Amino acid sequence: FFERSLPYEERRALIGTPLRKQIRVFGEPEAFGLQEDTIIREFIAFYERRGEREVILHDVIAVLIEGKQRGIPTGLVTSKNREELANTLPRLGIASFIDTAITADDIAHPKPAPDGLLLALDRLAISSRDAPEAVYIGDTVHDMRAAKSAEIRRIAVTWGATPGHLLALEQPTHLASTAAELRSQLF
Repeated sequence: FFERSLPYEERRALIGTPLRKQIRVFGEPEAFGLQEDTIIREFIAFYERRGEREVILHDVIAVLIEGKQRGIPTGLVTSKNREELANTLPRLGIASFIDTAITADDIAHPKPAPDGLLLALDRLAISSRDAPEAVYIGDTVHDMRAAKSAEIRRIAVTWGATPGHLLALEQPTHLASTAAELRSQLF
C-alpha cells in the first residue's frame, strides 16, 4: 500500500502493537488515498492465507489449561483487534479456558499503556488491592511495560516476538525460556 518497508528488526519490534498503529508507521493511509479499514482487511486476509505457518505451542497451552483447572481466573489481553482475535482463537483451541479477552478495540490506550490489563482485572473481579498478586505473561517489551504500569507481576517468555536479552532489560518479575519454566514460576 505504501511502497516502503522497514528492516526486519524494526518490523519485528512492531509486534505487540495494534495493527492500526503498525499501519501508520509506514504512512498515513489518507495521504495515499487509502482507507485504513481497507488496509486492515487486506492485512488480515494476507495473514489468514498463511495460517499454516503458525506454530501452536501445545506445552504452553497446557500451562494455561492447568491454571484454569486449578481455578485461577484467566484473561487474555492482546494488541490484536476483535477480528484478528476471532480468527486466531479457534486455531488455538483456548477460548473455553479464558474468562475474559481484551483486544485493542476495547480500550482507548493499548499496550504499553496499562488500560487493557486494568480492564481485564476489573472483568475478573480482581481489586486494585489484589492486583499485585496477578501475573501477566507476555513476549514483548510492550507487554512488560503495560504490566509494570498496572503494578502487577510480569513473566517474560522468550519464545515469542522479542529476544530474551531485550525482555530482560525490562526487568520482568521472572523470565521463562520454556513452558516448564513458566509452569514452575506460576504454580
